[in-house]
Amino acid sequence: MLLALFLIDLAAGFVLFLPLVGRRNSGAKFYRLVFIIGAMLALCASAAHFIAHRRDLALADAIIVALTIIVYLVLRYPKRLIFRASAVLLGIAYLVAGVISYDAAIRPTHIAWSIAGALASIALLGSVNLAMTLGHWYLVVRGMAIDPLRRLSMATLYATIAKIIVVVFAIAIGGIFREVAIRQGIFFWMRTGWGLLGPLILFPMVWGTVKIRSTMAATGILYVDVVAVVIGEVLGAWLSSVTHLPL
Repeated sequence: MLLALFLIDLAAGFVLFLPLVGRRNSGAKFYRLVFIIGAMLALCASAAHFIAHRRDLALADAIIVALTIIVYLVLRYPKRLIFRASAVLLGIAYLVAGVISYDAAIRPTHIAWSIAGALASIALLGSVNLAMTLGHWYLVVRGMAIDPLRRLSMATLYATIAKIIVVVFAIAIGGIFREVAIRQGIFFWMRTGWGLLGPLILFPMVWGTVKIRSTMAATGILYVDVVAVVIGEVLGAWLSSVTHLPL
């Protein structure tokens, strides 16, 4: 369940943050690449849910794959209703799948925790991974505007702050500081150091390289950022399943 949750959150983040890039900046090929990545992640999530005997969640993930195929096929008509409607439906499907997958895997006491936890994870995983992927795209499309990478860098910062707020509120309201800080100490502090403080520490370096348009250097730092976030989110998901709160 946790594997499926991670995969669907990552896929959702990739697709939902695409508007920050802009098709005119990156071109249709980058959009196709992201849709393919999202579909493959959703397909793997569907398989993981099926193995976990959650056919309802597996079906939800399969619907996302089907919608992605439709969006991919109508991508050539960006101004037509068929593309806009299918893209909106895909975004909604990702959000719903993320929340229900989170609720099934973490089993919090209230659906509000599932919504907050799912959205925070989607935002953090999606923004940093899409930023790193876009950094590589600058090697393909020479002379592309730096604005998309700048927007995604700021999105990663805001997503990190939002994640920290959710975790702090969950610990304070749930009264579980002693439980996670002492009993699960090594995992909690690794989660905090890598997944929460790591992106904050790395942001000035990413932003500095983006300001001088050094996309290769920015991509290298974003590699480290991705590793930190992935480690943090994996540990956070495990701690969340133990405490039933978004950590």
